[in-house]
Amino acid sequence: MSWDVDNPLWRLSNLYKVKDVLTGKPVVFHPKPEQRIILDAVYNKGIKKILIPKARQLGISTVIAMIILDHILFNSGLKAAIVDLTQADATTKLRDKIVFAFERLPGHIKNQYVLISDNNSSFAIKLKTDGDPVSEVQAGMHARGDTFQILHISEWGKIQFSDQIRSEEILTGALPAAKQGLTFIETTWKGGKGGHLWRIMDTAMKTRPEHMTSEDFSLFFFPWWGDPDYALEGDISQIPREVAQYLIDTEKAIGSDLRFTNQQALWYFKVAWAKGLFRFEEYPSTLDECFKAPIEGAIYVDLIDKLRVKGAIRPGEVDTTTLVHTSWDLGSPINTVVWYFQMIGMEIRVMDCDMDLDLTPAERVARMLGKGYNLGWHYLPHDALATQKSGVTFEHELKKLGLHNIRVVPQTHDIWIGINHLRQLMPRFTFRLPLCERGVEALSCYHTKRESTTGRASDDPVHDWSSHPSDGLRVLAEAEMAGMIHTIGPNKPRIVAGYRGKFDEPKPKDVIEAWFDDKPKLKIIR
Repeated sequence: MSWDVDNPLWRLSNLYKVKDVLTGKPVVFHPKPEQRIILDAVYNKGIKKILIPKARQLGISTVIAMIILDHILFNSGLKAAIVDLTQADATTKLRDKIVFAFERLPGHIKNQYVLISDNNSSFAIKLKTDGDPVSEVQAGMHARGDTFQILHISEWGKIQFSDQIRSEEILTGALPAAKQGLTFIETTWKGGKGGHLWRIMDTAMKTRPEHMTSEDFSLFFFPWWGDPDYALEGDISQIPREVAQYLIDTEKAIGSDLRFTNQQALWYFKVAWAKGLFRFEEYPSTLDECFKAPIEGAIYVDLIDKLRVKGAIRPGEVDTTTLVHTSWDLGSPINTVVWYFQMIGMEIRVMDCDMDLDLTPAERVARMLGKGYNLGWHYLPHDALATQKSGVTFEHELKKLGLHNIRVVPQTHDIWIGINHLRQLMPRFTFRLPLCERGVEALSCYHTKRESTTGRASDDPVHDWSSHPSDGLRVLAEAEMAGMIHTIGPNKPRIVAGYRGKFDEPKPKDVIEAWFDDKPKLKIIR
């Protein structure tokens, strides 16, 4: 073999040894096709920010580990960090990949280095030459307080699902620490289309190649069918019709003349399909399937699925003869959520959802009034009565801005009272697409978490991106519980579009009040 040690691509195909997947014995690292794509991106194309929603057993973390090792060997003073779901996971990547390969280097190369530290969270070496700085790889659940030339973030999708504080720390601490260096994010996905990483993922999917900058992540997706090892020999007559139809539909969706072989089809049935919906997490066929994995502890997803099946989540029109009410969750401007809904017979028709909008109260009210809806009551959570730094309540501020007919919903002593009542009401809901699409996604992702130390499910819903829309719709349910919302029966009169005065204004002579349950309900025109 002709040695070309000055060439990193040669080194990464010939110099390092890794554990054989089946035997655990050392074998020379020869990159698989997916791994070669990553090497080409780094060394030939100069891409510095790489995002990989991964399928299992493609060796993505292995090739990243070899890149890190190669960098610290041939670049004195370099610092790298591995951030993972748990300390044990980070330690495994450090010890079983990087340290394993270092210890099995050819003697004439390994002997050039002095070992400075070698433990479960740090591996540091330096050349024996006097004055050469130390190169180090840190491994753990955090990466902060330093500058890194290489950063490997593993399983951020799972981290953002279970630990919002640490996810935010990665966004605001780890990523900036490696701003000028090489950053890899490789993760299975969990928790739907939301969270810190989703914003990066969404941008990566939407940014056209000609618009890419040094701040953008390049997205690399490797489906299960790209790996030649995912194939089985056997009798394909055992493949059920539904599996065969799924594979046919997937071929059409992917296009490019893709045709699954009999061996791939049998493998998918025996291995991937057997995992149920979790196959989308471990063996996605398309990028969009990554986001379809079931969510442990999901609170509303079963009811949302039933609404989808019966066609209650669909495009639709606003009934212009009926008032449109709103239900709110309050938070920072970008976390404030407003749902728009109508009560028509027994149906709760959700028409619109404002979320992810960084608006001042004045901008928000202007947006609401500009929609052209016949606005009715506005149901706000109890904290709308709290005095803000400005010295007034949020309720008072909205009234000054021209939003009237505000009702503040009393706080329940237990969040599950409202959650359970919303679950009871959910079969009566319809959601209008596309304006409610993000809100419905949030409802599907709203979940409790399983404590990592005890393995038990927590009683508390996780406070993340999905909680704000879910809390906003729960206010509707709590308002209904408190008798503040009443369903209009099929024979009751409804408001006719055209009267847009405030409820507390003098009524035109042809407008009367309808009274239900001894409470003034709607102003209507005869």
